Parts: sequence; structure tokens; C-alpha cells
Amino acid sequence: MFGKDNSSKPSTGTSANEGALNIIAKGTQVTGNISTEGDLRIEGKIIGEVTCKAKLVLGNLGIIEGNVDAKTATISGEIKGTVVIKDTLTITETGKISGDVFTEKIIIQLGGYFSGNCKMAEGENRGKAILKPNSPLFGKLEPGTGSN
Repeated sequence: MFGKDNSSKPSTGTSANEGALNIIAKGTQVTGNISTEGDLRIEGKIIGEVTCKAKLVLGNLGIIEGNVDAKTATISGEIKGTVVIKDTLTITETGKISGDVFTEKIIIQLGGYFSGNCKMAEGENRGKAILKPNSPLFGKLEPGTGSN
């Protein structure tokens, strides 16, 4: 009505979620699975699986009760479930993970808590896909050894 009609412009092919930041705010509880292409910051509570193809940040008061799959993650809140991180997992001084972890690199700051098994990619597998929860080897780690 007031300007040019741009509806006939060709698509540039970029995703609407490219570079997007998604936030689950303090006081919000979500029951169900969440999947995003962009970064995700959680300050509330998630009961379900979280899949993030970019960076996941779990704030001090954030809670996830379910499995997590992300490219990178910084955990300052609490996770109860299996965590699969393709690059670097950082557990801060207030972070807590109760469950198995599969990652390429892990940083646990003084005061950070981790209870479970940890399997890290090594040798020719560094930088490649990490074991997924639906893999036949998933859950086959020997307690306390971090290996198969």
C-alpha cells in the first residue's frame, strides 16, 4: 500500500533461524522436546530432550531433565540425562551434570559437578560425530572407566 511490493523478490537461501538466539526465560517450564538450528539459552526448566545445532547455554537457575545434543555447551545450571556435545562442553563452577557425557573436549571449572561416565573422541575420530543415544554402543560404558 505505501511502498514497493517485494513479494516477487527471489529468496537468498538463508535460513530464518541462522544466527538466531532462542531464550527460555526464568520461571518458564517446557514439557516436551526442543530442537533449534540457532543458539539456545535456558534460564527456566525443560522436561524433555534438547537438540541444539549451535551453542547451548544453561544458566545458573536452568534445569534440563532429559537428554541433550548440541554443538557446544556451557552449563551453569543442572542437567539430569545423557549429554552429547560435538565440540566443547564447559561445566562452570555452578554447573551440575548427572548422566553420561559424550564429547570431544570437556572443561570442568573448580566447583563444577559431574557424576557419570565420560567418553571422548580420540585419534582418527576427533572432530567426527560423537556417539548418539540411539547407537547400539550407547549405555555400554563400564562404570568408572570411561571406556567400552
